[in-house]
Amino acid sequence: MVQTFCSRVFIFLFLIFSIVKAEGNKPGSDTLRTYHLSDVVVSATKTATLSTQVGSAITVIDREQIELSQKGTVLELLSEVPGVSLVQQGGAGKLATVFLRGANAGQTLVLLDGVEMNNPGDVGNAFDFSNLQADDIERIEILRGPQSTLYGSDALAGVISIFTRKASEGLNTTAHIEGGSYNSLRSSASVSGRINALSYLVSANDFRTKGFSSASDLYGNMEADGYKTSSFTSKLNYTFPEDISLSLLLRFNRANADLDFSGGINGDDPNNSYSLEESVVKTSLDFSLFDKQWDQSISFNYVRNFRKYLDGIDAKHPIDSSDARYDGTKTKVEWLNTFSFFDDQQITFGAEAEEEAAVSDYYSISSGWSWNSFFPKSSTTTFGLYTQDQITLIKNFNATLGVRYDKNKKFGSMITYRIAPVYFVEETGTKFRATYGTGFKAPSLFNLFDPAYGNADLIPEKSKGWDIGVEQFLLSEKLSCEVSYFSNLFTDLFSFDNVTYKTINLAKAETNGVEFSLKYRSSNFGMYNFTYTLTNTKDKSLNSPDKDLPLLRRPKDKASLSTVFFLNENLNIGLEILYTGVRDDKDFSTWTAQRIQLKRYTLVNMSASYKINTMFEVFGKFHNVFDEKYEEILGYGTERRAVYGGINFSI
Repeated sequence: MVQTFCSRVFIFLFLIFSIVKAEGNKPGSDTLRTYHLSDVVVSATKTATLSTQVGSAITVIDREQIELSQKGTVLELLSEVPGVSLVQQGGAGKLATVFLRGANAGQTLVLLDGVEMNNPGDVGNAFDFSNLQADDIERIEILRGPQSTLYGSDALAGVISIFTRKASEGLNTTAHIEGGSYNSLRSSASVSGRINALSYLVSANDFRTKGFSSASDLYGNMEADGYKTSSFTSKLNYTFPEDISLSLLLRFNRANADLDFSGGINGDDPNNSYSLEESVVKTSLDFSLFDKQWDQSISFNYVRNFRKYLDGIDAKHPIDSSDARYDGTKTKVEWLNTFSFFDDQQITFGAEAEEEAAVSDYYSISSGWSWNSFFPKSSTTTFGLYTQDQITLIKNFNATLGVRYDKNKKFGSMITYRIAPVYFVEETGTKFRATYGTGFKAPSLFNLFDPAYGNADLIPEKSKGWDIGVEQFLLSEKLSCEVSYFSNLFTDLFSFDNVTYKTINLAKAETNGVEFSLKYRSSNFGMYNFTYTLTNTKDKSLNSPDKDLPLLRRPKDKASLSTVFFLNENLNIGLEILYTGVRDDKDFSTWTAQRIQLKRYTLVNMSASYKINTMFEVFGKFHNVFDEKYEEILGYGTERRAVYGGINFSI
């Protein structure tokens, strides 16, 4: 299998360089010393910054790439990103999390239009990606390395910043409908435009499928677990004189999913279900002073995540039932200032206050005994101050330095910092970058206040991380190659005391590795990407039975090949190959939770699209072409060979 994958890599690289040579030899083509590096990123500094001045390792997925890939979910879009590995407990709608550079799922901060989405009602404040559809996503920025200096808690390993579609200048209407395997149906529609000083966007998405068994069919489970979700997004922005703008984001998502009792043998559970209601509100006032040399933004964010789990008695589980509800909210106010009084320096200062609150109730009956766990409504507040200096020391040599102070009424104060120098050689199109920073993760409300497992004396988890990287741009940025080495140390990680069963700061872990990517984009030939990630993880907890063993469910090797080839101006053909190496897991159905190793696997996906005219485009997708049988998590089901097709409309 490894030999087959390597041969595919060789063919792919040969194809890229053949196309590059062909384009480079075309009359009037760009020379190697002509660059148009105008790509702007926001998440790395909280200000619009040219990519050549960003020292962090960052991957950008833009709208063009989203449309060409024909992918339906954000989870699918992240599958090719260096340093990111994904796991999901079954099919569509089942819990899906990411491991960024080998860190735990709750150690990556997820933002949606600047709103922190990590769930305060979750045990580890992790974000569930399973309900995030791709239809109304404009752009995703994946920022790797500790980022707490700008973003505070949960950004130990990095930040995934997701931006929804923008309002268009003129009236624009889009629609999408798609159907296929597992009786799946996906649809969406949006309207956007501008009326004088008011810009607006309204979009709606719906997806439903009968699905496949969440408990893997490799163990005889056959009952299909369905899923349906719908979301609504509204964005309004009014621009007053003097470039003062007021914006409002409203987003609501509802989902229902069938679950199984567990993974593995006898995992099927015909009446185990889950429902979600999630609301997001953001309002922001933006304005400038002193001839736009002092930009200010005052924002208010609110997120509510309400989940309900219900598992009734059935023929397979005649004495087992459970009922649970989890309700979490996060409210945040932020004042962001950017000072640009000097040509070679930009200073950012911010202040924020955030409150998290949660309440839950869990009741179960099993084998003749009952268990009730009530988590009373609890809350905690954090105040943060941060400053950042982006300075040009000499031509093309930029450095970003930042420091942050957080004060929490439970765990006290935290100071984090970060430095990110970058040097761009114009003559060769070479970018040298490095970062060093610290991060922290505040104890979740569950960790602090749960009557059975909580510990009010917990301190935050901490991280120290650094990376170095080189990026090479050729053919006017059409071809880029990037390689990075990273290293992270995580200390004071949350674990459970085997005697008291309370949460304590005891665990420790290390991760390091290499990330490589090769990208080529051409208006004549198409889009080509190759990525490879080597991740070494190690449990360094002194009293752990897993000491010096790899962390669970993190593949050591991960690679991807993808291409969208333009056969002509109307017809595109896509091919994607995703390789995931071996990784450790545990069989939690056994008393000793026996450690096992999951097999490596390779998935091949294909797609095609044809533009009928300026308004209509038809497309088709072929997932898991060779019907690979694999597991992301021991005992849980994965998609087999599947076919989908549909039509896009835009006017």
